Amino acid sequence: MSLRWEVDDYRGPHGTRPVKAFLDGLAAPAKAKVYAALEMLAAEGNRLRLPKSRALGDGLFEIRVAHPEGPFRIIYCFQPGRKILLLHAFVKRAEQIPAQDLELASDRKPD
Repeated sequence: MSLRWEVDDYRGPHGTRPVKAFLDGLAAPAKAKVYAALEMLAAEGNRLRLPKSRALGDGLFEIRVAHPEGPFRIIYCFQPGRKILLLHAFVKRAEQIPAQDLELASDRKPD
């Protein structure tokens, strides 16, 4: 039995929680699918691989959630102590992740 990972979301300087706000805005079926993927991430942590998760470089990873309203992507990073920080969530509209989404996630990543 492996230990679970703690999954938390980024908090902005004024207490904003953009990933939580994105998830809260999803319809119930989409939200259920995303939270199931996050539950899998908590259980598998750094062992989760394609097609559910992949490395993006510079310590960033994405969880991939297929859904008719999506596809959804959540960019995250690992932190010491079996912690995962969700940095940015969005609906993927293009083949490649837009540079602005990667930059935003990177800016939110702790040093």
